[in-house]
Amino acid sequence: MKKLLSHILLPAVIALVVSAMTSCGDDEYYEYGNSSFDMVTYAGNGTAGDSYINYPVNDIAPVTLIDAATNASSAGLKSGTRLLLNYAVNSRNSDGSLNITAKSYTKAITDTLRYVPGTTPIPMDSVSLNSIWRTGRYINIYCRVKYTETARVMALVADYRTIRNDTVHCYLMHNMMDATAYFWRRCYASYDISSVWNLQSCKTVRIHIDDVNYPERRYYDFTKTN
Repeated sequence: MKKLLSHILLPAVIALVVSAMTSCGDDEYYEYGNSSFDMVTYAGNGTAGDSYINYPVNDIAPVTLIDAATNASSAGLKSGTRLLLNYAVNSRNSDGSLNITAKSYTKAITDTLRYVPGTTPIPMDSVSLNSIWRTGRYINIYCRVKYTETARVMALVADYRTIRNDTVHCYLMHNMMDATAYFWRRCYASYDISSVWNLQSCKTVRIHIDDVNYPERRYYDFTKTN
């Protein structure tokens, strides 16, 4: 059955295997000081410098962050990549955008919501969940996963049978490919759920996760407020 699921998700698997390797790493020291940490979307480098789109929690209007002194694209960062950005705010512009100094960033697994038939088993290897939250159309996850010497697949998939219901059931598909697991490593992921969130019929998106920290809590609900 895993072979069937891999066939359904093949286009996503290739990209996710690569991104998962760069989105899960060792703990790093962060100098908090005059810093903010937000999950943002890299919007590329233009005449004003690097720009990032920050979608605050829930449905607050997005804010553009501008760093005139850097060019992350020259280091291989692609527009549209979701990442955890460590930055300091320098000033606010009349249009509401912020001039910032980007200090560092950690790439997140970046993907859209995938679909599977409800009859297809979904591999859900355990994670150690630190936090899960919604910012605009994104579900963001910060967790720890067991380190393996080979790549894994991590995707957010929806049960196709529920996409027209008021509650859409989604699952954090985590497949370590039966590899030997070692120590825990941190991992960030951000998934665009707009394909179901924007449906008029959708009232709640339910995220099912196999979490070793709270095994009795099997899911988290994100409900529209308007």
